Amino acid sequence: MEKLSQWTLRWLLERDLAIDSTMYTCNSIEDATSLLESALNFGQSPTLIIFDHSDRPTEKNIAFSKALRDGIPESWIIEFVPDNMPVQQDDDNLFWVRRPLTEDEWDETLDLVLLKSGSPQWAKVET
Repeated sequence: MEKLSQWTLRWLLERDLAIDSTMYTCNSIEDATSLLESALNFGQSPTLIIFDHSDRPTEKNIAFSKALRDGIPESWIIEFVPDNMPVQQDDDNLFWVRRPLTEDEWDETLDLVLLKSGSPQWAKVET
């Protein structure tokens, strides 16, 4: 996750977006819940949430990511999943990225979610 944080910061700096951005990293669902509750209490929905399922997604992790998608539909929630995890195809709200991932792939993902489609709802609009 440290490498991903560095890539994300570099992406923000290259686009002059770092000054308006705040990044948090959490090591547990409890930490993430606390930070999100604080931000939401102040009316500040995060633009992007990155959730790493690690090597083996647990039922608790899957339930938490579903609660995030249901509770904060205006936020992009990108979930990193291991290469061997079956990906659910019938849910339009899922944005799963397989690991391993290159910096160029991550840049393309950030371009899509933060520049081209400001929210998940905008990404679904037919043009």
